[in-house]
Amino acid sequence: MKAFITGASGFVGSFLTESLLSKGLDVVGIARSKGFVNGQESAEWRCDVLDAGRLEAILRSYRPDYVIHLAAPAFIPASLKAPKPTYEIMFQGTLNLLECVRKLGLDSKILYVSSADVYGDSRKATLTEEDPCKPINPYSSAKACAELMCQQYFHSYGLDAVMARPFNHTGPGQSKDFVCSDFAAQIAGLTEYSEKKLYTGNIDVRRDFLDVRDVAEAYCRLLTDGRSGEIYNISSGYAVSIREIIGLLFNHAGIADYEIVQDPQKVRMHDIAVRAGDSSKLRRDTGWQPRHSLSETIQELLQHWKEQLH
Repeated sequence: MKAFITGASGFVGSFLTESLLSKGLDVVGIARSKGFVNGQESAEWRCDVLDAGRLEAILRSYRPDYVIHLAAPAFIPASLKAPKPTYEIMFQGTLNLLECVRKLGLDSKILYVSSADVYGDSRKATLTEEDPCKPINPYSSAKACAELMCQQYFHSYGLDAVMARPFNHTGPGQSKDFVCSDFAAQIAGLTEYSEKKLYTGNIDVRRDFLDVRDVAEAYCRLLTDGRSGEIYNISSGYAVSIREIIGLLFNHAGIADYEIVQDPQKVRMHDIAVRAGDSSKLRRDTGWQPRHSLSETIQELLQHWKEQLH
């Protein structure tokens, strides 16, 4: 069995590759900067999803059983500064991929990785797949558009497409653009002579966090057991405050006395107060359960940054 990953050089791509390989699949991954064969870099497979001709040639040659579409800008605030490339990559890139599968007559199961951000500023504490999309930035709008397109290709052309809406996830190797990794890097960089200060944005918002390895496993389960045309939340089911994350990080670092300093550059406008997801549909259809506790994930993230910085 063969799997094909777009955006394979990103944070989740490496963990997903490892998970698929552990299940005995061959894995080819593409990205704008590099390509991969079974986790090893290979210039032969380098491809931008906006290059429809190159993408079609690769899919014609490889003919995968599974396609996992991760390719997208990952940092939401950047989409507000550059909406056009955000839509191009996420909408046109998805269209290119779906068209290639359709035109080549591939019998591939496609997993489109969307985002819980499509729910926008919902007032519900826990969201289900039945709740409406209310995008509030170009990133979430483009994700929602691409979701609809995948559903349309399922209905119009019979493509075997499943959509995932992952909530927040973290783990070793995540960029400092993201809150848990940012704070872990700051704390890992403290020395015994440092002022024990942490620079933050709004830390009283609450989010639903998973370990990236549990998210990768959910993607694998959806490839085999997800129902065509359906959308699935990938979430723990409960929200924790960013303040609680900070407490876990300092506790694992063995630092009891510290100061939290709000940095205006880190404060997001229109930050949503609470977002958690109901993943009962995913659990029912695939048997998926998260295996990593948040405390364990945060401890490994902190250790990763200690190793990187010292």
